[in-house]
Amino acid sequence: MGVLTAFVGLGTVTLHVMGMASHRAYMQFWGIDSGVLPKTTDQVLISGYYALVNQSAMGFLKILANIGLWTVAAVGLAVYLFILQSPWDGGIGSVLNRLAKRPIWVQRLARYVVGALMAAAILPILLVSFVAVMNLPDALGGASGKAHAEREARDFKQGCEKSKQPCVELKKSGESIGTGFVLDGSPDHIAIFDAELQRARVIPREAVELIAGRAPMPLASEAP
Repeated sequence: MGVLTAFVGLGTVTLHVMGMASHRAYMQFWGIDSGVLPKTTDQVLISGYYALVNQSAMGFLKILANIGLWTVAAVGLAVYLFILQSPWDGGIGSVLNRLAKRPIWVQRLARYVVGALMAAAILPILLVSFVAVMNLPDALGGASGKAHAEREARDFKQGCEKSKQPCVELKKSGESIGTGFVLDGSPDHIAIFDAELQRARVIPREAVELIAGRAPMPLASEAP
């Protein structure tokens, strides 16, 4: 239970960091301060989950695209381990056998030297690995948010008539104050990509009416 609890806690923190990083990178792409449109904890965790799924899928596709390099690397590692454990004179076994024939103090000195060298080599690797692992959720979340924004930007360039995402019109006191694509929203503000200005805008929600640019698609059972 202790291990499970720790795993759940670590997973929650990871998803939270990824969700925050994804939201921040997405907003930064459009030139918007993410603090203006804060997310609830549930929304952040959901964003982190989708960021993790998206980046995992992209990583898998990259591996498939470079399967030849991965195969060569695997074969090279197998050959290296085979040589390292080889029963021939060049293998590590022969070194150990020769060392076993030396005096005790030589064996002890060799162990100390090898241990010191291993510690000196492993410590920097552990530190670098720790920093990399700690920064990995933030990096993956940021990459996911940026990729999401880039996909939307390509879609928005097609205009309101051809884009996959429908445009909306914002009105205040009966007057239009903008037409474009919804980027994000909060109880106090709404962010859109203005189709005319070709810029992102953040508009206070107070007394603002949002009108969808397309009617809902009919259900299959209702189609003529």
